[in-house]
Amino acid sequence: MKLQRVFGNTYFIKGGTNTGVYLFENKNALLIDPGLSGLRPKNMINMFENEKIIPKYIVNTHEHEDHVGACHQIKNAYPEIAIFASDEAKLFIERPELFSDFILGGKHNKFLTEKLFHRNTEKISVDEIICEGKLQKNGVDFEVINLKGHTSGSIGILTSDGVLFAGDLLIGEETLSKYDFLFLQDVEEYLKSLDIVKSLDFNYIVLAHGKKVLDKNDTILLIEKHKQAVHKYLCQIIENLKVPMNVDTLLKKIIKENELTYNYKEYYFFRTSLVSFISYLADLDKINYKLEDSDLLYYTKIK
Repeated sequence: MKLQRVFGNTYFIKGGTNTGVYLFENKNALLIDPGLSGLRPKNMINMFENEKIIPKYIVNTHEHEDHVGACHQIKNAYPEIAIFASDEAKLFIERPELFSDFILGGKHNKFLTEKLFHRNTEKISVDEIICEGKLQKNGVDFEVINLKGHTSGSIGILTSDGVLFAGDLLIGEETLSKYDFLFLQDVEEYLKSLDIVKSLDFNYIVLAHGKKVLDKNDTILLIEKHKQAVHKYLCQIIENLKVPMNVDTLLKKIIKENELTYNYKEYYFFRTSLVSFISYLADLDKINYKLEDSDLLYYTKIK
């Protein structure tokens, strides 16, 4: 394990979730998305100790376990470290069972919980809520950007070196080609966030789930591929709903048509995304619903 320099004082550590590291001149550090708990954060801590690096801050781009799970291990190793997140993310980070409730639409169960969480009962507390705008730490300015859509409280952070960490707004092209039914809580906000990133002044982006650091031109190309993925599923939903059907029948068709692989967790992730797509189309007045034969059916409005 080692620090990979992006530019200037901005680095990242490769992993299932890439972790951002901004190294201050005094060898204090700001971390971005430490990842899952377990062996990897232990190795990170060993590396920090060997390099005489002292993590002082953690910025969580959103609340998902694969981004925040290691916070408690790093906090145990560095008790003075301050953990940051958005207001919306804070709620779910501190009470992760609420995310399970949200995904299921009711009280969580063991089938989902055992797939989602790896830190047992270790509690994570957010020390400071951060909002869009300037964040100054250790005499260095960072910019916090609202990038809602994947979750309601998703943020990005732009370092003074022009390096953007955007959480799960974008995934690597190779991953996108296999898993293009994105987990989205709000489709409208997600599309707005893609446009926000296009308009930002940055030089490089580090994807949380990707093998390459991208420059802005490659980022814009990747954004267009993400928009195409969203458009693909919007079109499929409109086409399928020419025959009225309920959410789970529609989800079955989406899974079959796209040969999506899934487990218990991923089924409910897909379902959450599908409901978000339906809500977006309803807001656009593209679909309607009816109650029929003890069922709730959505259908495409013909104009």
